[in-house]
Amino acid sequence: MPRKLARTVVTSMMGNLFEWYDFALFGYFAPIIGKLFFPSFDSITQLLSAYGAFAAGYLARPLGGLLFGYIGDRYGRKKALVLTILLMAIPTAIIGILPTYNNIGITASVLLIALRLLQGISMGGNYAGSITFTTEHSPEKNRGLIGSFAVTSCLMGLLLGSGTAGLFSSIFEPSQLETWGWRIPFLAGIFICVVGYYMRRTVPESPAYEAAQQAGELIKNPVRVLFKDYSLILFLMVAVVMLHDLSFYILFMYMPTHLTEFLFIDKSAAFTINTLNMVFVILFTMGSAWLSDRYGRKKVMGIAAALFILGTIPLLTIVNGSANNLVYIFLAQTLLAVGVGGYFGPLPALMVEAYPTKIRSSAISATTNISGPVFGGTAPLVVTFLINATGTNMIPAYYLTAGAVIALIALIKIKINHEA
Repeated sequence: MPRKLARTVVTSMMGNLFEWYDFALFGYFAPIIGKLFFPSFDSITQLLSAYGAFAAGYLARPLGGLLFGYIGDRYGRKKALVLTILLMAIPTAIIGILPTYNNIGITASVLLIALRLLQGISMGGNYAGSITFTTEHSPEKNRGLIGSFAVTSCLMGLLLGSGTAGLFSSIFEPSQLETWGWRIPFLAGIFICVVGYYMRRTVPESPAYEAAQQAGELIKNPVRVLFKDYSLILFLMVAVVMLHDLSFYILFMYMPTHLTEFLFIDKSAAFTINTLNMVFVILFTMGSAWLSDRYGRKKVMGIAAALFILGTIPLLTIVNGSANNLVYIFLAQTLLAVGVGGYFGPLPALMVEAYPTKIRSSAISATTNISGPVFGGTAPLVVTFLINATGTNMIPAYYLTAGAVIALIALIKIKINHEA
């Protein structure tokens, strides 16, 4: 990879790593946050409240997607990326020092939700913006592989968050972790932001955007054009991206809580299993992206979707029946990680090739920020509620399998332009 392209990729990755590190921490520390900011006599109610705050950040993502997608199409991909990383950093720092319910009452709960909303706005612009920016810098012959770094950087952030949560859970006593230990990882993440902000300010603009600007192809209202002229493609792409969101948030964001709260597995063991399998997801993501440059995006993603349809229910049956055998749980999640990585890798290139340059930033923002809040951000809340309501631990398996069926149908119908 040329040095200039490598620097651009790393720059884009830094912002993703920071944002998803922070979001991961909130998800993994949800039981503690629920207890501190949403007190209740019922631990499940506390957990639901914490996941509600988690989902609130996702519900704000469409606003961020519209705002920063518009900025990216009208004023440049680079400018949008610089602004999003700042909007994430300040709320993260405040969460790290935020007083709890016992200190300031309901104000603590309200402030936490407000901060999550601001983070959601930032995330709504950053993830889609980084996909657009990174992939537009890539030559066609390895667009899949280079575009996948936008996804792997998010996975690295989540891996870092998961690893940090696991480390802190193992070295601190539960009382220490609950009192002050959980705050340290939030404050430490600010250093990632400082580096990412500096690098984003100095990176060159997307060549595809500059070419469209010089050719006079930019339009005043890319969002209106998207919904008017590309609504069918948008609908199909949302269905395709849905499996991306469902698979990750059920299998890697929600699953540690499932293991500890419903199967009563030690927190440190649950985080360790999750962290190790996150490494496999990163490897499978890059591998499938490389394969998609040779055999096609749809073919590779279609195989991954089929793996979810055939394997999710049997593998999660093993997980739910293996509370006393951590090896079985680890191996079952490893096999599911093959499907997650296989589906993730080609996705950035697929999205870029589905939309023209003049609306691409807005279109990818809309795609990810419709699917993310509706399917990803709400997944932990939905499955926790349904498990509690029905009494069956297999709800995550049924939910994910249904999503895979829908995504595979949409993937078959979608058409892409390799000359994007």
